[in-house]
Amino acid sequence: MRNWQKNLFGIGLGILLIFLLELGLWIFKFHRPVCEFDPYLTFKESVPVLIENEYTGEKWLSLNPRLRDYFNPIAFPKSKAIGVRRIFVLGESSTLGFPFLEHGSYAWFLKLGLDELEPGHRYQVVNFGAKGFASYRILRVFKEVLNYEPDLIVVMMGQNEFLEKREYRRSARFIWIQERLSGLKLYCLLKVMFLKLQPAREQGLIGTDVKWEKMSTDSETREKIIEHFRFNVKEMVRLADEKKVDLLFLTSASNLKDFAPYHSVHRAGMTDAEMKTWNKRFDDAKMLIQEKRCGEAIPVLQEIIKADEVYAEAWYLLGQCFYEEGKFEEAKGAFVKALVNDSWQVRALPEFNESIRELVRGKAGVVDIEKVFEEQSLGGIPGDNLFYDHCHPKIKAQALIAKQILQRLNRDQWLILPENWELMYDDIVSSYEASLGPGFWTRVYYNLAIETGVNMGLKELGRKYLDEGLKIAPEDAMLRRAERKLK
Repeated sequence: MRNWQKNLFGIGLGILLIFLLELGLWIFKFHRPVCEFDPYLTFKESVPVLIENEYTGEKWLSLNPRLRDYFNPIAFPKSKAIGVRRIFVLGESSTLGFPFLEHGSYAWFLKLGLDELEPGHRYQVVNFGAKGFASYRILRVFKEVLNYEPDLIVVMMGQNEFLEKREYRRSARFIWIQERLSGLKLYCLLKVMFLKLQPAREQGLIGTDVKWEKMSTDSETREKIIEHFRFNVKEMVRLADEKKVDLLFLTSASNLKDFAPYHSVHRAGMTDAEMKTWNKRFDDAKMLIQEKRCGEAIPVLQEIIKADEVYAEAWYLLGQCFYEEGKFEEAKGAFVKALVNDSWQVRALPEFNESIRELVRGKAGVVDIEKVFEEQSLGGIPGDNLFYDHCHPKIKAQALIAKQILQRLNRDQWLILPENWELMYDDIVSSYEASLGPGFWTRVYYNLAIETGVNMGLKELGRKYLDEGLKIAPEDAMLRRAERKLK
């Protein structure tokens, strides 16, 4: 054979080998979630949320022990029984039910309502809320639970998007190539092998464990995070439509009135002289507020905000003063500015809720919890009336979220509720709350004291919840341990 013929034969043999390997991987149904296309980041490992086991001769799905720090306990039969309607609820710690956990979550109240109000079906409500999960992690859970015969998936997300540090470096050309290769099983196999050799923090990889870090909020990174969030929403809508599964998104509400920005930074380029003047006027404003002279503090705060528009705490104090003066529209605008300029974002940006309202189409729907919470609050500004901290709802607010889901499902005729169902539901909630004993609330206040006072470093707020718990159980060992941590 001539050289060119040998080369051609070698190329043909290589292509044939690749084809046979690809065919074999398809035949044996090789698949790893780590290979699924995401133009923004790559996960180092493929760790399923659920694992299969056998119980009394039946296959069950239960929580992977590796993930027990993030989820409530989960277990349900793999095969859906006849007449059962399966609802999966996905989200972050608010969905998890923190600080109550499962038995104070809106998923729990949804189950209570369905069991009493719609006995025509048997309902299986499974709570996949996960502590610290951002939308890109929730998307992975979403893809997994689509395999377990859901009739409805409910999703609430947006509060943890700035929790983990990550980099967005990929070029448009790299994304284009990766998107086309991602459908090949052989590419997937090689990718799995490559990722196993890489440290989790190199090559832009994300590990299985959530890393609680302070994400940069520079404008370029923020835009990428918003773009990434929108991608995740669109993917969920697309996949649900593809699988013909009903999907309901909830917008995320935040504590605007009673949660100060976590951290404030000044605008770049301020001179020492400008900073000195600014700090003096800021101290003047705070003194006026302490003396209950908000009307005089407002122009001072407006003056310093004009000099530095990104310092979040100044916006927050302005919002408080407007609120005290009964100027609720101006107060809300200032509180939102405080949230947006918080240099460590622990609350959902307005753009996240707007993305959900804009992008959700087809079989998917939206329950606007942000709007509902505004309607429940004086001046349309949610605060401690509904929240314990920056975003975790009180138990009545959790029950309200479930009520809104029931209302939407009834309106869409996904289920049929009796005419007086809302009064019946309120009675169900009242009876359930009355049944919760001191042990339940002791655990709640312990969780709040540790999360706010220790994990978030807000010791004053942590001590407030510790004192509430000690009123119930003065000698409780858990609370005493929390007391030592908060000293």
